[in-house]
Amino acid sequence: MKTEYYRRLPHLHYVGAVFFITFNLRGAIPAEVVARLAGEKQVALLALKRSGGDTEELYKEHKRHFARIDHILDTLQYGPDWLKNPSVAESVKNKLHQYDTANYELLAHCIMANHVHIVVDTAVQLDGLTTNDTITSANYTQLHVTLKHIKGGSARVANQLLDRTGAFWQPESYDHYVRNSAELQRIINYTLQNPVKAGLVETWEEWPHTYLSPAYRT
Repeated sequence: MKTEYYRRLPHLHYVGAVFFITFNLRGAIPAEVVARLAGEKQVALLALKRSGGDTEELYKEHKRHFARIDHILDTLQYGPDWLKNPSVAESVKNKLHQYDTANYELLAHCIMANHVHIVVDTAVQLDGLTTNDTITSANYTQLHVTLKHIKGGSARVANQLLDRTGAFWQPESYDHYVRNSAELQRIINYTLQNPVKAGLVETWEEWPHTYLSPAYRT
């Protein structure tokens, strides 16, 4: 079972699935850069399809596209870095945990200077439902709705803390449906290691705005 919605990016949300989500501050990547990268991605995907590329090759190209975006964010090439403010980062963290156990199980998150990575399992919403139940807005909150609440609520608090007005987050989010347990482990590790990769700390545990669910701690 799945739902789809579209802004500038395609989104495919399987009900009860695990997702890797990245969202960033408004202006962290200029619109013209986003458009250029998207164009390069489409050219690469079209070439792969014409050459008979399989699903795995297409998936790898999607990963390469995301890696380009994440590198721009990690290196703070553009825009604001409001999440460097500990109080602002804490307000985002509080909002992420507000929906934990209700709308999703929060597996991991990392809050960087201008973007946020989260890994969530939406299957928690299916607890108590039976195979005969129809999924509706009354018994299941779509992920994009939860993200809207997270971004809207945290933006209000952040703007108050920063004594500013106006858009705080980029409207779009980058989301990925996690296909299996091996991929999930890789994505959790990627999320945790983000500040290490950026050269900010030596181990992920040192970063104050990283979280790993106790269920995934060894």
